[in-house]
Amino acid sequence: MCAELSYVELLDAYHDQNLLIQIGQELVRQRDIDLLLRNILEISQHITGADAGSIFLVDENNGNSCLKFKYSINQSLKTKNYEEFTMARTTASIAGYVSLTGKTLNISDVYKIPQDVPYSFNNSFDAQTGYRTKSMLAVPMLDHTGTIVGVIQLINSKEKDHESCMDAEHIILKSLDDFESCVVPFKKRYEALMEAIASQAAVALENAQMIKRIQDQFEQFVLAAIEAVEQRDPATSGHSYRVAMTAVKLARLLNSEDELSGKPPHFSEAQIKELEYSALLHDFGKVYIDPAIFLKERKLYPEDFEKLQLRLKYLRRSLELDFALRESHLQKDAVQRLNEERDRTIKEIMEISKLIERINMPTVTEIDPEDAISRILSAPLPPVQGIDNEAIPLLTQEEIENLKIKRGSLNAKERKEMEQHVVRSYEFVRRIPWPDEYRYIPEYIKVHHEMLDGSGYPEGLKGEAIPLQGRIIAVADIYDALTAADRPYKKAVPIPKALSILDDEASRGRLDSSLVKLMHLLVGEEKTA
Repeated sequence: MCAELSYVELLDAYHDQNLLIQIGQELVRQRDIDLLLRNILEISQHITGADAGSIFLVDENNGNSCLKFKYSINQSLKTKNYEEFTMARTTASIAGYVSLTGKTLNISDVYKIPQDVPYSFNNSFDAQTGYRTKSMLAVPMLDHTGTIVGVIQLINSKEKDHESCMDAEHIILKSLDDFESCVVPFKKRYEALMEAIASQAAVALENAQMIKRIQDQFEQFVLAAIEAVEQRDPATSGHSYRVAMTAVKLARLLNSEDELSGKPPHFSEAQIKELEYSALLHDFGKVYIDPAIFLKERKLYPEDFEKLQLRLKYLRRSLELDFALRESHLQKDAVQRLNEERDRTIKEIMEISKLIERINMPTVTEIDPEDAISRILSAPLPPVQGIDNEAIPLLTQEEIENLKIKRGSLNAKERKEMEQHVVRSYEFVRRIPWPDEYRYIPEYIKVHHEMLDGSGYPEGLKGEAIPLQGRIIAVADIYDALTAADRPYKKAVPIPKALSILDDEASRGRLDSSLVKLMHLLVGEEKTA
């Protein structure tokens, strides 16, 4: 008989060892704290046959220590409680006693706890639900330093110790007879096993919390970076957030389509977060660019336009003075011809001034800027000289180059400088030690202005060379740039017109047509929401 018991104990020890290894591997892989806690409790219930259980975590807040109820499962009542609450951390409760002393409690019947112990059982739950708590195993969770970080509390071990009972996991406790016949004390060997699991769980929880802190730090860094960009470019405030939100929605729509067609999803939750960070940081390189470029509402900067207007006024006054001097030396019949010439000249200058004002706008459709410049330069105006006899031109070469801009307000040099924001964003974010699951953030940022036909920048990539995440950000970026009402150099494009522009870009092979279709779907959903 002894030999048989030793053999059974040996099998149990072997089973427990393998179980601990498997559990340890499973817990280490889980990084979501809520899912981790649920896994810990479900695993604990599975290996001990517990019908119910709860997890409490120690909460140290400004020197005040309490227990925070995090999660519970009751198989017989078919309840899962995620609602958190706190309770005093004292030896008066079973969980409080274990959390303070670090001692495991294995109680065969909580209604028969001796009077001489400091802890007692609170039967309010049983009274409210008609449930009968009987056996209980409460185990401390100790981290790698030996600090108690929580308590796993298991209730009513169900095992096939009686012929009337089925396998533990399928036993539903309903009547008092069920509690009497199917609930047994937790086995002695479960104490050591659960202590080992609780320690593994504590370390896994510590790792998950550390990773969460790192993620929170990254999140705060990203938000600080976006704030820096928006302070630099207040005209586009909110753009990065809107692009990120749209990009995430497009990614989730892709996943939904995959689910409907029975395919695995395109993106995991980590990849969606990676996409979100990429979209948030896609314009960070703008912090290196002269803010005046961001705020350039017209083709000429305000101070340059003002100088040009003053020069035209000077030309007008100089010509008026010249005509006045010439008039004093003429006969009466010649004065009339001179006045007519003067009126034509002044009118020409005034028309030139109005024409310059029109073509200085970033969106001019009624006249070609180059034709307007040719007309201005060929105007029949007499030459005017300055006080040092230097020729005063109608337009300087720099003014001509700016006023010739056909689209937008930036000249070639300024546009090139703006395009550099992509490279500067990439150069900045690639120096950040991103966690492995976010390692592609620099790449996605670098390609968000690439076009499928190779007409984008900075590298002119084509087709599949542009990752899907980069194509998603491109669609979201262009859509927001079109519909944003906060740009100083243009009015917001109506949503139908913006979608039409995206369609046109897709038909020309510049944007991903499948993503543009999803953009239509997304806009439709938001309208009906």
